[in-house]
Amino acid sequence: MMYFHRHNTTYIFRSFSSYKEKMSVKFSPILATLLEVVAIVLLHVSDARSNLKEVPHWVVRGWNPITNLTGKVVELAKFAVDKHNKEAKTKLEYQKITKGVVQVYRDKIYYRLIVVVKDEENTLHNYLAKVWFKLFDNTRNLISFKECDVENRDDGNCNI
Repeated sequence: MMYFHRHNTTYIFRSFSSYKEKMSVKFSPILATLLEVVAIVLLHVSDARSNLKEVPHWVVRGWNPITNLTGKVVELAKFAVDKHNKEAKTKLEYQKITKGVVQVYRDKIYYRLIVVVKDEENTLHNYLAKVWFKLFDNTRNLISFKECDVENRDDGNCNI
């Protein structure tokens, strides 16, 4: 053993040879439960990561134009119209998407979509819908849904 003195305190350092005794790890139910929880969490994370394969590689940075305005994008546009109808107590009807951009940030995919809707008088209107979609638990949220004028770009209210 070695002794080291500092400010009236004695520290004892043992050599590594004194730790050569066999050490045994006892298996307990708590340890088994902890290992099971870790395994479940790792499987869940790996399953959630597999959803990232659906996102194209070019989407990772900045806003990018959406070239295929079908499938999930149409589903999100219809969701935006339905959510707006519930909140504003209107009866807008989804018609089509004319333009859209997408951005991935952390665990969400953000969409800005120009959605054409028909009102109760069968008049077509353009709306800018901002929606996010969370990859890991497939949740979605309407950020905003505002009418915009596509023809008059000086206005700036329909910039996506």
